[in-house]
Amino acid sequence: MKKLCLIFVLLTSFLNLDAQDKLSYQELLDSATVASSTNRFEKAIKFYGQVLESDPENEGNCLIWGNLGSVYERMGKTDEALDCYTKALNIQPKLIPVLEQRAGLYLDKGDKGRALLDFTSILNEKPDHEQALLGRAYLRMQQNMFPEARLDFESLLLNYPQNKHGELGMAILCQKQERFQESADRFARLIERFPSDPSLYEARGNMEREAKLYELALIDYEEAGRISKNDPIYTVMQALVYLDQNKKSSAKRMLDRAVRGGMSKASLEEYYSQCK
Repeated sequence: MKKLCLIFVLLTSFLNLDAQDKLSYQELLDSATVASSTNRFEKAIKFYGQVLESDPENEGNCLIWGNLGSVYERMGKTDEALDCYTKALNIQPKLIPVLEQRAGLYLDKGDKGRALLDFTSILNEKPDHEQALLGRAYLRMQQNMFPEARLDFESLLLNYPQNKHGELGMAILCQKQERFQESADRFARLIERFPSDPSLYEARGNMEREAKLYELALIDYEEAGRISKNDPIYTVMQALVYLDQNKKSSAKRMLDRAVRGGMSKASLEEYYSQCK
């Protein structure tokens, strides 16, 4: 009797396997999509693999590789995700959603050169693509390609004038080019729109410190600290402004205040040594 039961189980398994083998491309894709949307990643990978095996020459496989890459990315398997995105783009090089995903992963891995190439590929197809313009502008700025970065920021803000990160990037670019008045004007507009964002006061303070506008920098760091409920990091920044001016006693006073606010004195030893 046990043998008969075992034979029945085996036959059922073989029949189920045979039925699965005969699932259509679309049925397998539907199963993969459901598995992916419910975070059953291993099942999704299995089904996407079967989709690809069922019709390896299907032009729609570029999307399958893209979806498979997305599953791997959600699992934190970036190398596997990159491989899938590349396979998708080998089939359809102008697939903008996949180019976006791959560019983002390249950025996460610190591969700025390849990210820049992908952003450029996107912009060749869609010149007003918001995220590609922003990404390429920042990358160009980091590589000291200032005229090219400015063109990207200008195009971005022409098409998306409310883009906060684009306006911030342009303000920082002006700072790098020592166009301090233009930088200050852009920071002023940003802070008018987002008066409760401490990072904007911090960024403007950094620009003012570089421009040797020390009193203004102190005011902005103080305001950033007030908004962020007295985060001691902004007190340290004020100490650095005083050190820039060789005002050692004022710098030490600010460092002591930062320690009382929760900063480790050991972490500030370098700055304390400059106060002697």
